[in-house]
Amino acid sequence: MADSDSSDEEETKEQCFRKSLSFAQKKSTFERTCCYFIPEGVLSGLVTVQTIKDVLHIANPTPAEDELIDFVKTRASKVFAIALWAKVENPKRMMAYFKSKNLDDNDLPITDPNSIWSKRSWYNDLIEHQWRFYAAIFSTAKYNLDLEESCILPFTSKGGDDGRGSFGVVSKYLVHRNHMEPALQDDSYFAVKEIQATEDAQEVAEHWEKEVKALRTMNRLDQEHIVRFITAFRRRRQHGGDEHYLMFEWADGGNLRNLWKNMPSPTLTAPLVKDVIKQVLGLAKALDAAHNLNATGASYRHGDLKPENILVFNKGGLIGTLKIGDWGEAREHGQATEMRPSKTTAKYGTRRYEAPEVETGVTPKWLGQSTKRRSRLYDIWAMGCITLELTIWLLYGAEGLGRFDRELGFGSFYQTSVVNGRKVAQVHDAAVRWMDQMAEDSRCQVGSTAIGDLLELVRTALLVVKLPRRLGTTLSDIPERSRTDSFVDSGMNATRVTPQDIVSEESAIDSTVQPAIDIPSFSFTPAEPEPDKIPVQPEPESRGPARCLATDFRTRIETINGEDEDESYWYAQPLDQHRPGDLKGSFSLSALPPLLSDCDSGEGYQAQDREVSIQNGNDYGTPELDENDWKYQSGNEFASAMFESLQHSDTLESSDRTVSNRLCDQCLQFRNEVSSPGFAISYETHSLRASASERKCDLCSLLWQVVIQNGRVDSQAVKFERTGPFLRLESTGPRILSIVRDPEQMLPPTSEFQTGFVRLPEAGQSTHMEVIKYWLNDCDRQHTCKPLGLAADGDKVRLPTRLIDVGQSGDNTVRLWATTPKDSGEWIALSHRWGSQHLSTTTKTLQSHLNGIDLNSLPSTFKDAVTVTRALGRRYLWIDSLCVIQGPDGDFKTEAKRMEDVYSGAYCVIAASCAINHFSGFLKQRKGRNYVGLSPEGKGQTPFYVCQTIDNFKDHVLDGDLNRRGWVYQEHALARRTLFFTEHQTYFECRDGVRCETSTKLSNKLAAFLGDPDFPHILYNASQGEKILRYQELYREYSRLGLSEPYDRPTAIDGLQQRLLRTMRVSGGFGVFDEGVTRGLLRRSLLWRRGIDTPSLSRIHFPPQSVVSTVPSWSWMAYTGGIDYLQPDFGCYEWEDLQSPWSPKTPTNVSSTDYNLANIALEAIAREYDLGAAVQGEGELIFDTPNGSAKPDTLCVVLGKAKGSPSPETQRHYILMIAAQRGRAGSRVYERVGTGFLPGKCISPSGFKVKIQ
Repeated sequence: MADSDSSDEEETKEQCFRKSLSFAQKKSTFERTCCYFIPEGVLSGLVTVQTIKDVLHIANPTPAEDELIDFVKTRASKVFAIALWAKVENPKRMMAYFKSKNLDDNDLPITDPNSIWSKRSWYNDLIEHQWRFYAAIFSTAKYNLDLEESCILPFTSKGGDDGRGSFGVVSKYLVHRNHMEPALQDDSYFAVKEIQATEDAQEVAEHWEKEVKALRTMNRLDQEHIVRFITAFRRRRQHGGDEHYLMFEWADGGNLRNLWKNMPSPTLTAPLVKDVIKQVLGLAKALDAAHNLNATGASYRHGDLKPENILVFNKGGLIGTLKIGDWGEAREHGQATEMRPSKTTAKYGTRRYEAPEVETGVTPKWLGQSTKRRSRLYDIWAMGCITLELTIWLLYGAEGLGRFDRELGFGSFYQTSVVNGRKVAQVHDAAVRWMDQMAEDSRCQVGSTAIGDLLELVRTALLVVKLPRRLGTTLSDIPERSRTDSFVDSGMNATRVTPQDIVSEESAIDSTVQPAIDIPSFSFTPAEPEPDKIPVQPEPESRGPARCLATDFRTRIETINGEDEDESYWYAQPLDQHRPGDLKGSFSLSALPPLLSDCDSGEGYQAQDREVSIQNGNDYGTPELDENDWKYQSGNEFASAMFESLQHSDTLESSDRTVSNRLCDQCLQFRNEVSSPGFAISYETHSLRASASERKCDLCSLLWQVVIQNGRVDSQAVKFERTGPFLRLESTGPRILSIVRDPEQMLPPTSEFQTGFVRLPEAGQSTHMEVIKYWLNDCDRQHTCKPLGLAADGDKVRLPTRLIDVGQSGDNTVRLWATTPKDSGEWIALSHRWGSQHLSTTTKTLQSHLNGIDLNSLPSTFKDAVTVTRALGRRYLWIDSLCVIQGPDGDFKTEAKRMEDVYSGAYCVIAASCAINHFSGFLKQRKGRNYVGLSPEGKGQTPFYVCQTIDNFKDHVLDGDLNRRGWVYQEHALARRTLFFTEHQTYFECRDGVRCETSTKLSNKLAAFLGDPDFPHILYNASQGEKILRYQELYREYSRLGLSEPYDRPTAIDGLQQRLLRTMRVSGGFGVFDEGVTRGLLRRSLLWRRGIDTPSLSRIHFPPQSVVSTVPSWSWMAYTGGIDYLQPDFGCYEWEDLQSPWSPKTPTNVSSTDYNLANIALEAIAREYDLGAAVQGEGELIFDTPNGSAKPDTLCVVLGKAKGSPSPETQRHYILMIAAQRGRAGSRVYERVGTGFLPGKCISPSGFKVKIQ
């Protein structure tokens, strides 16, 4: 039927419909979407057949119009309502269009600005009004929801003030009942947590995904006493910076601390005690379930248990139902281990409830193992704290709890002291006093009352410092290589120790690697064998009970809960009326000094000789410095801007990449779900192997390749988990694959995909050079890495003595240029390996090089350096072999002193990491990375690529062949920024971290030290502890590097040493630092030891022509071979008198190294020692040359004595071992021969003064 003209009556029908919609709409109270929305289900009652006829002006429908009416009624009611609400000029034509294109309500909302509908007259109206009809619908069956920024959230009311949880803010929102699936009977309140934004958007996204994964796992445990997770949602903001949210059931009773406040004086009755025990049991069961997910020992550690995270739900019991909430700091562990092998990643755990091992550390089982480790036992300690507070509240109410809180002060439930040179922890005196006093309360008797048994559980199993053997796991001890790098006395008869008594280290045991199967089109390298674990000396196990596991906690609470006694077990009448103010003297705050008192006698607490409290002096706080702890960032924001710039300059190369159609069912699931938050998928290893070997699935072949590379072929199953745009083996394993989107797609960046090259551009070609140029230009604009043209002393830097003038692109000649003090300009320096054959400037070739060098005659490495220098728009290049005159009649001695200014003054440094010599070049074909293209299901989905991860700065650069050279180590540190050309990709390092050609950005706190453009500026305001650890690691690494001439060992690092001395504002030299009155720095720098991996050190002969002619025996620079350092606990030792060459008492003292002082020496007291007096674990001696020729008896020099020793006999002494040698004039001199520690009973109390040279 033809459309009729408009009339007032017809307009009224449309107006009535809009009016009905207006009455039905609700206002969203979500701050970022304060808009009205039409609740789901409303249209079913408004969009009737008659309404459709009236509005579309259909009186007597034709068959075609009947089909249109049915289409609107059954499939397009929202489109119809949007058209009327927006007052579309011809709604009938619009609906007919939708029907003809087979489009309906499911095709809205439109999010693609380039939609095929964009040319329609009603398009803008549709875009503007569609969101009112598409408010979000949450589902308990769907654990995540991706929402556009314009999507309206169906929150109709907001209640109360926001609360703060770990990593976020929690709000109370009323959700419309029709916007939950399954639908609710009434509108209900839910808790909505927003993950707080930081400067690092990827960190927020990863934390959100990690928490979603933890919450899903908790839901599957189906524990009544774990807060129920509803769903997660993410709002995709148009200009980046997505918002991340989590939704939970609402705790209408607040949290446990609110309960204590709201019930300040609980009436103690048997039902109340039973209810409290029942709730504690529920919490124990929940914790046990989380700590023991399956038979393999997989677990979750909550990591932030505290009263604020024990939520109260008012339904059930006298105090409601207690549930564990806020799993934002939870950490997953895939299998049983004694403790995490490295530091925890939790950042925001509450200090008051932290376990003592966080501060004191855990005794390592093998050398190199971190002491900063956490386990599930961390949660048990926190539950002990909470249960003690709960018990105090139960007995003495909020007033008693307040008194306890004030006595405890601002710290934790433990306190630390120094015992024989080690920081040890004990339960806080205030907590001990309260528990002792409570045990005397008739209502709290052990064995006869429930509260007494609960308190006993706290005292003997929860709030216990001692950790169980093997930290509670059922793992058997793993055999490890025996300790042979030092002499450890076992209690057998022993006399004076001489170096020949020491056994050298055994060589490492060979490991076999299972051969890889043939996988078509993929190349791979098998996993390297695991390094041997060398055990440390076990310490005597302390007496007393150990902290229990969650299973034991649950069992003991079940025993209490299951007691079928008379009512007196649950509530014993008090013998007298106890109130907090009536408790014994220890509970009277006015009579107590802070923290310390004696609860029985009232006498003041006196620190005994065996213990001393930790004093505030030097700040010995230390950061976590782990060479393997690299932070990976997608670099998407930077990459998007860079690729847009490359496209505008027409330098972005395009290439064809195929999408795989050969996928197995499990890999189809991988493809469709990989972008979901918390994505993880497991493969049976034998199935993955079979699929790869039989070429059934392309993705299986790639996954099997990384399984082989990471040494997991013998595992029963392998689990791949996504963290940001990276896939890992297990949640804490290495990043082995990247999920990449091609930059040509020009899509907005998202956290689950990386914007970057799938295949890297050809080395040396325009795209490659433009990427490098963009890195440097961005650094010039954004950072302060670019050299300022000033030397270390503040004077203007003059150009290097000679430079290579590279000319311009297309020139066939370069020339050596001898600069003058008046010359200026920017230069690039080359860091490279020479090789056995090399091109160099000598006195004979100097003039010809000044005249000019044919570019084609240059070795490939030098020629490539010219190419890069020209591409970066710079005129000058410095290459050591050409710019320093080589040979005995050259100027190396003079130029070596200028190396600091050469490298630190360079615009940037080119590191030819993949060039093995002058002739191999570094702009050559890189190793390709394997990838598989995937295209997700659904309309408008763009392909992505699962790529082999090649971002490994540590292996490719820091541990690469070039960086194993001693001179290069200094060059790296002095450079303000460096381009590293490796066989895999190019890296750029500056103050902001490391950029990869793949777009990934890397950072590591330890590597940042060498990467600092103002090396070692990081130390300027660092704590004393950080300074010590960083210089020790610097020297430890350098000592293992190669030098063509061993006597260059002091010279090749002198530039760094001078900077260290200036920045740390100390005296010193020869790898030793002296801070004067602050004694620890000198003694700790002398406590270097032969490296664990070094069988013997060898003394270096320094010839007359060397820059350095004399190095004392107490300096590690006098030897070849790797060193480590003994590590006395910070703040736990008294340092003995020692006079250094830089001491004011020394007549010829110097502020820094004078390498040519013949008699530079330490002055100290030498003593005899006898290791035979020690028992096992008390002493350890490490000789520098254990297999050297026979030497006279050795003496020791005491550097430091442990504080807080029980007696002088057992007091630990750190020592240097020295031996007498015949001097040049026949006089007796002493030299260092080793180091170690011994108890006081092994060392003679008397001694004599010696000089150690």
